[in-house]
Amino acid sequence: MLDESGPGSWLVRAHDDAPPEALVERFASGYRLTSWSLTESEQENLGVYTSAAHAETAWWRHLDGSDS
Repeated sequence: MLDESGPGSWLVRAHDDAPPEALVERFASGYRLTSWSLTESEQENLGVYTSAAHAETAWWRHLDGSDS
């Protein structure tokens, strides 16, 4: 789920009470997906997408691929 955290930014969560897993931010003409971490050096940029919903979908696919 996308949880709006401010103008042009959303946290990706599994459900309402879950901790944030990724961050989606409006970026130029797209939406940047970054893995969530309080420590900036531990954040991983995962691409720019055409919509916030596409970025969220990419996050869940990223997790599915990392389990293989």
